[in-house]
Parts: sequence; structure tokens; C-alpha cells
Amino acid sequence: MVKNGEFFVLKEMKQRGMSITAIAKELGRDRKTIRRWLREEYLETYQRTTVKPEKLAPFKAYVRKRMEEGCLNAIVILDEIRSAGYTGGITILRDFMRPLRPQVASKATVRFETPPGRQAQVDWGEFRVDWHGKKKRLYAFVMVLGYSRMMYVEFTEDQRLETLIGCHERAMRYFGGITETCLYDNMKTVVSGTDDQGEVVWNDRFARFASHHGFLLRRCRPYRARTKGKVENGVGYVRKNFWQRVQTFTDLQNLNEQALQWLNTVSNVRLHGTTQERPVDRLIREHLKSPSVEPFDYVDYQVRKVSSDTLISYEGNRYSVPIRFVGHLVRIKDDRRGGIRIYHEGKVIAEHRKATGHREVVQNKNHFDGIRKDSVEKPVGQPSPRLMSNPIPEVAVRPLAVYDQLMDEGVMRS
Repeated sequence: MVKNGEFFVLKEMKQRGMSITAIAKELGRDRKTIRRWLREEYLETYQRTTVKPEKLAPFKAYVRKRMEEGCLNAIVILDEIRSAGYTGGITILRDFMRPLRPQVASKATVRFETPPGRQAQVDWGEFRVDWHGKKKRLYAFVMVLGYSRMMYVEFTEDQRLETLIGCHERAMRYFGGITETCLYDNMKTVVSGTDDQGEVVWNDRFARFASHHGFLLRRCRPYRARTKGKVENGVGYVRKNFWQRVQTFTDLQNLNEQALQWLNTVSNVRLHGTTQERPVDRLIREHLKSPSVEPFDYVDYQVRKVSSDTLISYEGNRYSVPIRFVGHLVRIKDDRRGGIRIYHEGKVIAEHRKATGHREVVQNKNHFDGIRKDSVEKPVGQPSPRLMSNPIPEVAVRPLAVYDQLMDEGVMRS
């Protein structure tokens, strides 16, 4: 093949009047080759037929994501993608990041890093499941501690106020305390609205709950949802990492058991991409506040009377209580996460997993202790007719003088 330099040399030779034979002899080329290239006006460049795969291609989406999160340090990102299998150099990475920097800078929000124990962020995620052959919505409550990135998640039937408060109490027990403040968006169960000065008006009942346990309420700035980015990333992490692992579950309580195991074995023990520490290790430095030891009275109890078969009815299903409470009024507390508790005079007398169907009977065999076995094995029979003897009527015995007297009185009257 004629090289680029030779192409211009033979063109110049021809212009000086040299013959094709002389040019071929001078360049050591075949006359036919010289003649063919002299007919061309320019030299075609060589095209590689196979394209070498780009080493960075599988990692570009991750690099963009990390840049949008605020990490613009190519060395840090290089370490991260190398641990995931990247074999290229930093030059390729920097060339890819360079045009993206202005775009990221225009969208970037300064990451708000909180000191230990200062803030937790709360949000809901919505998930769809196959529930007895029908599509059903479940809701994931997610709380993330700002400093340690420790996460708590549980699935519920709804997002009502009593459900939200119950989730907070269980999250506090899981973390071992609560932060000074909790950050929310404009969820209706927390924010009632704004006053004439534009100040937030908190839901009165939820504000009393926060005061009871000693933490302050904060709302993320309107139209700036990324100020709540830690928990929003947490909801996405639950969706992409935990939810993809769930294949089946028997009821809502079982689903939450799987979520708790995932928290303890995956989410809170992983090396966090931003802090480069495990959340469970940083939790020790959070120095959380202790919540009130007295539970907040947050549930509107449902009152029921225990029937003679030791069962109470709730939402179309029936649940057992100990036999000694037959005829008593009891109160039901539905935690809206797959369990119910039954109270009598402030004490728990029964706990059950919530039935998922309709007209189901949920029983605990221990509730029937005290019922005599013989009363069950030998039921009382129906009364039978009894044969009675027919006695001779008793006749009064009188002296004969009485009859003579009666005869005399009859003659005199006549």
C-alpha cells in the first residue's frame, strides 16, 4: 500500500516530468501501482475493520451517578470502579468526566453533612404486590440517620398517622434512640399547611408525639426535595437491592421479617459509598437521645365484646382470647404491619398475626386452657321422659255417727 508521504512524492515527480517507469524505479514500486495512484486526486485513509471495546463503557452510568451525587474527584471514582473490575487508566476516565463537569456543576446541590445525632430523614416508598391474585399497594417506611447512614425500613398497609407514629417508635427501638431533629417533606400526616407568614403548620397530634419523645420537626425546603436526598436514595436502595431479592412472603409480618434480616446482613453492614465506612460502625458515634419510656397513646382502640366461643370479630375475621375473658369488653390495636394486639384493662391478653383473607378464624390453643375435657368429650344429653306409677286416691275415713247425723238433718229440713 502506498503511504501518505509516498503519494505526494510521486505526484511531485510526475509534475517535474518524470515518466511512470522512472518513478517506479525510483520508489521501488510496480508501474501499475504508480499509474493507479496517479489517477487518484487524494489518498484514501485506512479504516480499522474491528472496533476495540472501550474499557470504561460498562462503568459510565456509575460515573455519571457519582458525579451527580457530588463526587468530582477522578481518583476516588477510579478506586471505586477498579474494585468493580475496571482495568483502564485514569486518563480515559478524566477525558470522559471533563465535558460532564459543567453539567453537574449547574445541577449540583451542596451536600448537607450532618454531625452525629443531629438529624434523621423520613420518607415513604410505594410498592405493588400480588395479594391473593389481586394487585395491592404496600408502603415502605424508611428512616435514615444523617451521620451514620443507618437505615430502618418496614412495610405497612397504609400511610395513616397512627401507622406513621408506630413506625417511628419501632425505628427508635431499632436504632436505640432518636436524633435531635427529623426531616420530612410535605406529607399530610406531618404538615397541615402554612400560616399567613408562610411558616409551616404541623399536624397537632404528630407534633405532640415528637414533643413526647423529645425530637424537633423539620421540613425540607419547597421545590428542593434533594435536601432530603439521603432518605430518597435510601428508598431507591430498598427498591433496587432488597425488593429484587423478595420472591414470596406469607403475610405482611413475614415480609417485614425478611426486611429486618436484610437490614442486619446487607444494608447496615455494607461499606457505604460516601462515608467509606459501615453504617453500623458509625452508629456508635451518633450518640442518639433516649426517647420517652412511656408509650405515646397514638392508636384509636377498637372495642369488642368477647363472645361465648372466646372469639372477637375484627375487619371480617375472628381472633381468640383466653377463655376467662368471655363476656368482657376488650380493645384491639392494629399495628398496620401484619399484627394485632388485644388489651384488657391496659394489659396485653392476646397477640396474633393479622389474617390476610376474609371470614378466617385465628386461634391460639393456649387460650382454651381451663375448659374441662370431660365436658367436651361427654356433652350433656337431652332430658328423657320419666315413668311415674298411678297411685289409688286417698279416701277420708269418718265415724258412722256422722252419717246418721247427716240423715237426721235431711229429714228435718224436708
